Amino acid sequence: MQISASKFGGFARRFWSRLSSLEKISFGILIVVIISACSFRLFLTNKNGIFKPAKGGTIIEGVVGQAGAINPLYAQGSQVDRDVSNLVFSGLVKTNRSREFLPDLAVSWNVLDSGKAYIFTLRDNVKWHDGEKFDANDVVFTFKVIQSDAYKGVLKANWQGVTVAALNPTTVEFKLPNSSTFFLSQLTLGIIPEHLFAHLPVSVIGDADNNTKPIGTGPYKLTSSVNARNSISLSVNENYYDELPLVEKLVFYFHDNEKTLLTTLQSGAITSAGFSTLAGVKDLELPGVNKYTYQLPQYKAVFMNQMGGNAALADKAVRQALAFATNKTKIINEAEDGDASAVDSPVLPGFWGYLPTIKKYKFDFISARDILHKNGWQDKDKDGVLEKGKVRLSFSLSFKNDKTNTKIAEVLASDWSAIGAEVILQPYETGDLLDTVIRPRSYDALIFGQNLGSDSDPYVYWHSSQARDPGLALSIMYDKDIDNNLELARLSSSLNKAIGYYHNFQKSFAELVPAILLYQPNYHYLIEDKVKGVTDEINFSDLSDRFINLADWYIKSQKTTS
Repeated sequence: MQISASKFGGFARRFWSRLSSLEKISFGILIVVIISACSFRLFLTNKNGIFKPAKGGTIIEGVVGQAGAINPLYAQGSQVDRDVSNLVFSGLVKTNRSREFLPDLAVSWNVLDSGKAYIFTLRDNVKWHDGEKFDANDVVFTFKVIQSDAYKGVLKANWQGVTVAALNPTTVEFKLPNSSTFFLSQLTLGIIPEHLFAHLPVSVIGDADNNTKPIGTGPYKLTSSVNARNSISLSVNENYYDELPLVEKLVFYFHDNEKTLLTTLQSGAITSAGFSTLAGVKDLELPGVNKYTYQLPQYKAVFMNQMGGNAALADKAVRQALAFATNKTKIINEAEDGDASAVDSPVLPGFWGYLPTIKKYKFDFISARDILHKNGWQDKDKDGVLEKGKVRLSFSLSFKNDKTNTKIAEVLASDWSAIGAEVILQPYETGDLLDTVIRPRSYDALIFGQNLGSDSDPYVYWHSSQARDPGLALSIMYDKDIDNNLELARLSSSLNKAIGYYHNFQKSFAELVPAILLYQPNYHYLIEDKVKGVTDEINFSDLSDRFINLADWYIKSQKTTS
């Protein structure tokens, strides 16, 4: 049946004339909603169907420092070296934005013997940037270098007692002296090519002259010499075994400091830059530039030496009182321009085992004084400093002589003196602080920062066995509960059990207060808005993690036919 346009128009007019005013309004709104919904659906279809991310474009990344040895076994001392190494080289496993372990050069692995043996199956289609085939011998060679007496890097301690063997070209076996819940974190380390380094003595593998043209298996390869004075360039590795990045080229442009880095970014000469120390960046807004803020995997703290001869700090009540008298908000505002987050646990948020319900010492002078008085600390001679028997509440506070640490020390000394403590400030230059204070553990209390990196195991920072140099434990103490829980977590055959022990460790930590944790600093990454796919939802283990989802980034887009 056919209906003419004139008949339909007449019907419509008659229908409209019979509607009341309220019905006409309701009907009109309904028509508008239907048209809007259809238009929006058409817009989405048009938007998603016509354009999609495409290969191409260049990111010029401004960085502080210069490239040295682009070699993952020796890159720990330079952020630029780590940035580039992580793009040029690949590990057996990698982590995603949530710190979960994913296959990389290995496609799968099995954990045997209650966590004391790991067998990895490798990809069989991987080639080095020079076209040579990657296999299990490269993996064995890499870790044998680290275990060598001639190795000069800092990774050796993690590989003591571990044996590694190639069972066949695509299978590698690791045997550990003890179970390790977090062994996989050690295997994110980039593998180096045996065919290029085997002829060299291990003692010179890390020399800059032997790493000017690094060859890896990662998503990018070098297209310029590492020796370039101002920058180095990378391009996509077209033979990469995984999803190819869409950003075709990366250029790392070197700067002396964050101040000059910001000036270059403001001039438009670079695409992106990151800042962790420059004041004012958190409030900076630049046209056409997006800003992403991340919490760094590190904290600033005051470490107490309970076994250094200072009887006051050996008293748990004193340490608890000092924790109550620590104004973290004031410290963050005055020392870091408000650009940090207060922390209370030695296991940071986002790390396996973090206990959000850990006991917190909120700034409270009254609670601080009550604890001291209840435990026998009194100012009998009225000199403003409390005593307990013959022990005065007096101690030294050592710190690096710079603006940030000096401000922290001044705020602490002022607030702690308000509860009857005498704080003797002892600033040191960097070299002296390390050599004459930290290494010999010659301090009462110490302001210092610790970088946890990707390792979720707090053993090396808090177990009493690590309290002597070159150990990393700076709170000098012995506590049975803390040590036992850290040991049991390390030996656990399952992550859930390890997390339970870490919770117990944090409860003991909060009760004993071996250190007063202050804050976790922020990192700001600024990048032009032409670069899409960047996210602030990354659980950082290193500044290089800003590139962890680089495969999602794109600059160019192209039309599709559907």
